[in-house]
Amino acid sequence: MPRPATPGYYASHWRSLDYFNLYRLTLAAALVFTSLLFSDSDLFRPGASERFQGFAYAYLVIAALFVLGIRARWPGFQIQLTAHIIADIIIVTLLMTTSERLAGGLGLLLVISIASGGLVGSGRLTLLYAAMASIAVLLQHGFSILGGSHATDSFFQIGLLCAGYFAIGWLAHALTQRALRSETLAQQQADELALLNRINALAIENSPDGLLAIRGDGVVRHASPRALALLGITAPVIPGVTLLQDCSPELARLVQQVGPGIAPTLSTPTSQVRVRCIPLATPDDSRVLVLEDQSQAEQAAQRLKLAALGRLTANIAHEIRNPLSAISHAAQLLHEDAHDPAQTRLTAIIENNARRLDRLVEEVLTLNRRDRLNPVSFDAASLAALIDELRQTEEIPAEAVIVSMPEPLRFQFDPDHLRQIVWNLLRNAWRYSRKQTGSIRFSAQMSGNSMQLEIADDGPGVAPEQRGKLFEPFCTTDAQGTGLGLFLARELAEANHATLAYVPGAGGARFRLSLYGGE
Repeated sequence: MPRPATPGYYASHWRSLDYFNLYRLTLAAALVFTSLLFSDSDLFRPGASERFQGFAYAYLVIAALFVLGIRARWPGFQIQLTAHIIADIIIVTLLMTTSERLAGGLGLLLVISIASGGLVGSGRLTLLYAAMASIAVLLQHGFSILGGSHATDSFFQIGLLCAGYFAIGWLAHALTQRALRSETLAQQQADELALLNRINALAIENSPDGLLAIRGDGVVRHASPRALALLGITAPVIPGVTLLQDCSPELARLVQQVGPGIAPTLSTPTSQVRVRCIPLATPDDSRVLVLEDQSQAEQAAQRLKLAALGRLTANIAHEIRNPLSAISHAAQLLHEDAHDPAQTRLTAIIENNARRLDRLVEEVLTLNRRDRLNPVSFDAASLAALIDELRQTEEIPAEAVIVSMPEPLRFQFDPDHLRQIVWNLLRNAWRYSRKQTGSIRFSAQMSGNSMQLEIADDGPGVAPEQRGKLFEPFCTTDAQGTGLGLFLARELAEANHATLAYVPGAGGARFRLSLYGGE
């Protein structure tokens, strides 16, 4: 069980006090042994050996009791230290009264107590201890002179002893103050280092890149949680024990190819990872592998593209629409006056491309308004009505679209956004389907507060090499397409806290709109 701390004192103070009391126990035991060994000698005054022995035993008992106080940390540190010094002064002074021959030597023991008190107590009250010891020794010597045991000229020797007490006290005070400043500085530096380590640990744990530190022999020294997630490692990695070859053989082989200016890509079960190597210039040839998720880089590039797109549309959207309106109007007038089939065909081309440009501008403007949400409640009937309206707009036969959804369907979505999403998916499904009965299938289902809407067709589906680019802006395989339909649909879905994804499988293309936390 940890011992309670004392405010203002470090654990080293109590440890030093413990050592100081160990010296006291040893001294008390030595005094007891001395009293037993020389009890019948003329070293003591007549009849004083028993008193010396009693004082020695009392000193031993007091030192043993001090052990309990130090272990309990009660009372406070300074109170205990002062009690220790006072006990030393009293016991030593009483021992000095039992023998004139031992008095001077016993008085020197107080020098050790004063010096130890100053060192252990960080220099506090050291001069007070020296003064108390001097007063006690002077009083003892004065009573000895009155008793006829010493002559008056022996005061010079006692004066030198008392001066030594103050000199030792002042020296201990100066040394302990210097040591205390060094200890305080070391503690501050240790606290700053611990804080820096915590900051580094938080930065590593929350970094979007994975960090992996390995030695030259392939032993993993550190692996961040993000690195383990990117590599798909589920087994425990023990720093300093686990080999990179054991937990990720592909990365271990790739590390041999990594060098300055070389950043190969590693395919993992979760993503494509770009590997960079940073040497640490250590004797064991340690290196840090930075694992960058390529999807993060693609998302960052996409955000930059969106920002540039937003700035572009904010400046030129209206300027584009005004000339488009004039071109469309002029094309209609030409079409009304056209009598030549070639002229009619040319005006039709103008009108078709003008409509295409107008649709492109409208889709981009809708993208810029994706955060303006006005969610309303939808149920099975309202969703079916929306699908039927869009089917008629695209002139799709009723028998070509099959709608299947449960009655207790209920969710919230921005109506304009949902219309745009369903319209894009329905238009793409009809474009690539076989255009037969049941070519397009709408299905919806509820699971708790979650809703899933699926749109499938019977067309050829999406080629595997094109699936990664489905939702990229301005990416299309149709010469008449803008490349913004699916990208816009996904952005609008995310604005409504939903996800739009392509579901691979046989039998055509299938897209799933998932909304979590619906009403």
